[in-house]
Parts: sequence; structure tokens; C-alpha cells
Amino acid sequence: MTGNKQIWKSYLTISVIWLILLLLFVAFTARQSINQARDEVKQTGTALHRVLSQRAAQHDAHLTSLNALILSANPAPVDALRQVSRNIIRFYPRISVIDVMLLNRTGSTVNAEPVLMVDESEHDNIAVDFAAQVAEQKPGEVRTYLSDKLADRYYLGKKSDNANPGYAIFMAINPALMIEPDERPDWADLTLSINDKIILEQQSGLQTVASRFLEQPVFSQKIDSQNQPLLLRLSRPMALSDVIDPLHTILFAVLSLIALTGAYALWRFQKATREAEQKAQLSEHETRLAHAARVNSMGELASGIAHELTQPLTALLSQSQAALRLEASGERPELLKQALAANVREASRAGEILQRMRNYMSNHEPQRRRLEINQIIRDVAELLRTDLAQRNISLHQQTEKISPLITADPVEMEQVLYNLIRNAADSLSQSEISDKRITVTAEARGGQLILSIADNGGGIADDILPRLFEPFFTTREAGMGLGLSLCSTLIERIDGEISAENAPSGGAIFTITIPMAEPELSKAAE
Repeated sequence: MTGNKQIWKSYLTISVIWLILLLLFVAFTARQSINQARDEVKQTGTALHRVLSQRAAQHDAHLTSLNALILSANPAPVDALRQVSRNIIRFYPRISVIDVMLLNRTGSTVNAEPVLMVDESEHDNIAVDFAAQVAEQKPGEVRTYLSDKLADRYYLGKKSDNANPGYAIFMAINPALMIEPDERPDWADLTLSINDKIILEQQSGLQTVASRFLEQPVFSQKIDSQNQPLLLRLSRPMALSDVIDPLHTILFAVLSLIALTGAYALWRFQKATREAEQKAQLSEHETRLAHAARVNSMGELASGIAHELTQPLTALLSQSQAALRLEASGERPELLKQALAANVREASRAGEILQRMRNYMSNHEPQRRRLEINQIIRDVAELLRTDLAQRNISLHQQTEKISPLITADPVEMEQVLYNLIRNAADSLSQSEISDKRITVTAEARGGQLILSIADNGGGIADDILPRLFEPFFTTREAGMGLGLSLCSTLIERIDGEISAENAPSGGAIFTITIPMAEPELSKAAE
């Protein structure tokens, strides 16, 4: 009897502990879910707040530029204003209307004469409604106005000067276009308001009965603009399933009950089991650390080798395909020999690359010697000839009759030039222009070799230019971000410099500056 009581007491104790653990788990996971949702709302709200502040600042900048254009001439250059306004509306669709009016004050009456109206036809000249209020503003001051006629817009009015009659600029903003669809998560309820009047409301449709009783994370903050008092409010409706995951709760209940029952049954062996588990965990941890170190080293080596060998292997494939076509046609056997010779050259080049990788891993210096840059350019052009022809890209070489000499490793220089021309070709492949050109220019100037690779493509985005030579930075989905970083490293190794910029006429220009090779003593004596 005493034994049965002890068993029941033990079962009761386990049950109480199990219920407490289950309640603690539910409370913990619920708090974690709410905190996670709160952090997510805060992060999303902060990001949207920053974006909206930037876009509001753009509105001020556009008004400032238009005002400067108005003040640049008397009378205001209407054609120039119209062109600038159309460009603004084209590139910033959220700006739906730009009006320029001439305000003429007669006593307490202000007459507004339209000078320029761009573009939205349905705005029905709403700016006239605010003319008297804008006339009271200080010159250069911007204020925000709302209209009941178009409740889904807000308007900015700026008085140009104190002249009578004087100019004023009006701009209508569509708040729905201030936020891109992918910037607002599906779970978010979002409102934009000005002076407690909602001008934009986007609902998630996730409101439930439980949402009324559960805490809803909210982000509310005015955007950083003195003259556009937009209040951003972002909230996340919380369903019961968002707070308590039924599957995880059931799984925890089952596993915890099994664990408690097993702990009771194995209590006598608890110490031995704990020591064994600690030893097993330590051994597993050490094994994982060793494996991670091996994988990391192998990954670094493999990524470098893969990137380096891609180019000669690509050339081997291209030349082999050409050789097969020539062999099948039976025409021009000399071209078949050229293709096979190119394969031999590329295989040797791949071997040189592997040797250079081995030397690099062993901290050996590259095999530098005096090189004619014109020959390097011709060799790379030959390697890329088929690839560029298939892409309808022409390669132009502008070199001096007597080739400038530099001291460098030939494989490294080919690698740099190959990477830059291939990058230019990839950029041109995405362009719609018909005359796709890459121009390689080499000239000696003041003891330096100036080597430039220019294309007539779309150029490089301003936000990408500063990061262009960072390791592992790439804008291509399949890219590894090693090409330009490797180019920079190889050029710096021979005391050179590499830079990139956009050409005024369009396209990108990569410029390499390398010290010229010292003249040989025998030739200098001659």
C-alpha cells in the first residue's frame, strides 16, 4: 500500500510539474511571439519612416529647384518649368500635379492666374482654393494643405517671392504611391494622417475576434519633415495562432511529459547519464568545429579556383565547339588547327592558373617579367572573339604603334583584362542598343601606362560605384563577387591603381594605371 501511495504521489508530482512547465512554455512562447512581432513592427516602421522622410525631402527639393528656376528670369521661363515639371512627374509618379500660378493681391482679395498646369486632369485646379493662404506665407516657405474635393491627395504650396503679382508653386502628392507594395508587409495595418485626418489607410484584413483582446504592436511616429506633418502609424493585428502555436504547444506537452516520465524512471542513472551526455556533447562540438574549419578552408580555396578556372574552361569549350563544327564541315582545315592550338594554349593557361593558386597559398611571388601590353590585349581579344561575336559586341583596340612595357605576371594581366572586358560584355548584353561597343585603350603617359576599358552600355548605378571592388559584392544572381576584387588586388600588387566611373556620354569606364617598366641597360646604352 505504501508503495502504491508513493507511486501515485510521484505521478501527481510529475503531473503538477508538467502542468507548470506547460503553462510556463505557453507564457514564454506567447511573450516571445509578441516581442518578436513588436520588434518586427518597429523595424518595419523605422524603415518605412526613413523611406517616407526621404521621399518627403525629395518633394521639398523639387519645390526648391522649381522656385530657383522661377527666380532665374523675369518673367518665369514657362517652357523650362514645364519640361522640368514633366520630368519630375515622370520619375516620381506620386507627384501627380505641379501648378505654377501668378498671385495678384487686390486689397483683401487674391486672384490666382494659372501660368503652368502639369499634369493630372482631374485635379480641377484645386490649387486655386489655397491661393489666398499661400499668399500669406513667407517667401520660400512651404506649407501642407488638404482638400475635401480630393481626399486622397495632399498639397504643398510654396510662395516664390513678395512681388505683387508674384509666383507660387503648388504640388499634389498621392500618398498611396509614397509606399511601394513590397515595402508594406501583408500583416501590417498602415495609416498616414495629417493633423488627425487620415489620407491613406491600408488594411491587412487580418483582424479577428481575438485581436480585440490581444496586445497589438504599434509603431507611430511623425516623419522627419518640418512642412509635411505626416504621421505614420503601423500596427499588426495579433491572432491567437500568432501568439500560441498549437502544434508547438502539443509537441512540447508530449515531449515534456515523456521527458518527465523518463527522468523519473531513470533517476538512479541520472548522474552517469549526465556525464555521458556531457562527454558526447563535447565530442560532437569538437567534431563540428574541426569539420567547420576544414569546410571553411576548402570553401575559400574552391571559390578562388572555380572563379579563376571558369575563364580558360569557357574558352576551351567555345574553341572545342568551333573545332567540332569545322571538322564536320570539312572546310578550312587551317581554322581547325587554330582552334586546337587555342585549346592547347588555354589548357596551359589553366595549368598556370593552378600553379599561381598554389604559389599564392604558399606565399610565393608571381612570375613577373617585362610584358608588351599590346600583346596581352591581342591575346585576350582572341580569347573573347567568339563570345563577343555571339553577343553582337564589337571590340576596338586603340594602342600605340610601339607597345608600352610593364613588369607583371602575364597570367594575372590577362586575368584582369579578361574580367573587365567580360563584365563590360555582360553589361552590354542587358542593353537594348544596337551598336554595342567595347573600347580598350593603352597609352604611355608620364612614365605610366594608362589602360582603359570603356563600353557604351547603361553605366553603373551611383550607389554601387563605391562598393564595386569590395570582396564578395556582386549584383548578379550567379556571381560570387570575386572578379573586380581580384582585379584590384592584382593591380595593387604591381603598384598600380584601378578605378571606375561613368562616362558623360553613357557607359562605364575602368581605368588602370601601372608604372612603366624600366628600360634595359643594354638598350639604354644604345
